[in-house]
Amino acid sequence: MTEVLQTNIFFFIASAAVIAFTILLCVAIFYVIVILRSISQITKRINEGSEHIASDVSRFKSYVLEGGFISQIVGLFARSGRSKKRRQQSDD
Repeated sequence: MTEVLQTNIFFFIASAAVIAFTILLCVAIFYVIVILRSISQITKRINEGSEHIASDVSRFKSYVLEGGFISQIVGLFARSGRSKKRRQQSDD
């Protein structure tokens, strides 16, 4: 084989390898983009959920500070105490 033929074969193989590597790199970049979009959607849902949780906590906090929560708890204990007294009186 002549040197020119060997050089041409080398450049042909090198060109094929570069083309194959470029195609594989494009496929890998495509999948990375798909994964990043999925992560973006997940973080968006998490942010929306955390906003809902924060609003629920703030509503609960205002409800507790107004005294509604404590009055309901006291009311539950007061009712249970009254029902026990009524049962004892009806049993006697």
